[in-house]
Amino acid sequence: MKLGWRPNAHARHLVRGRTDRIGVIIPDSRNTIFSDIGAAIEAEAQARGYDCLFLHSEGAPQREAKFLNLAVDGSVDGLIVMANVLKENHEIYDRLREDRIPMVFRAGPETPGIVDLVAVDLEKAGYLVTSHLLNLGHQHIGMILQEAAKDRQMGRLDGYRKAHEERGVSIHPEYKCYCGYRVEDGYHAMRSLLGHHPEITAVFFHNDHLALGAFRAARELGRRVPQDIAVVGYDNIELGRFCEVPLTTIGYSKELLGQLLVEMICRRMKFPDHPPQRIVLPPELIIRESCGYATARQHTP
Repeated sequence: MKLGWRPNAHARHLVRGRTDRIGVIIPDSRNTIFSDIGAAIEAEAQARGYDCLFLHSEGAPQREAKFLNLAVDGSVDGLIVMANVLKENHEIYDRLREDRIPMVFRAGPETPGIVDLVAVDLEKAGYLVTSHLLNLGHQHIGMILQEAAKDRQMGRLDGYRKAHEERGVSIHPEYKCYCGYRVEDGYHAMRSLLGHHPEITAVFFHNDHLALGAFRAARELGRRVPQDIAVVGYDNIELGRFCEVPLTTIGYSKELLGQLLVEMICRRMKFPDHPPQRIVLPPELIIRESCGYATARQHTP
């Protein structure tokens, strides 16, 4: 262009009434699952002519609220939200829906049904993990869940409960505990849970990120993984394959998840009156050494 002139994005927005930019709210910048999903979102968005503005709320309601307002003032054309604080910011979400601000959620099936969302079948995930551990002979299975998502845990817990009930195995409410979202929180929760309930022989974590802290905690307590304690995560992050004991986990298509989120926000921006859509992806149990499957199989007649 002559004289190095570049078009002004704000001026272009005023003329065209749009920014060609999608805001993506991410709750935890340290958890690589969001990098994986973010990469899929960005690739699909760019293929459709949109840039992405990634916003890291770090699980803080005030930060998330600040980012939500970007859609109100026209800084982005729509929002893809991976929220952990729906309850705290419900008034803002209600206002955005009333104002017909385009939003799509990556969330669990417990998220209110009046919004567009893509989710994973958490009940099936909880059932797959618990059934597998029960089949391996574990009778005392703990769960370490993320405190910030406490209001959206019924899917995992329903699957956990269903697997126990089908096999006639007693459920112990005290085997469930909550923690923060850092690796060190998983470490401290594992130490606490096993310290109070040494009879536990398997633990299902809210995600792989928290499960990474379990290995050190178990080792410090003199419990070997998987011989003395089985560990299972959720999300199938790449690091889980390279743990000291490769991590059994729940996987799903992150590429498809990202593509669907972008497809849905583009549809919502183009057709604001389109009925809310809910897509639930199937989970897959990915069996590795941390649940003791290989050891159990070696001793099976």
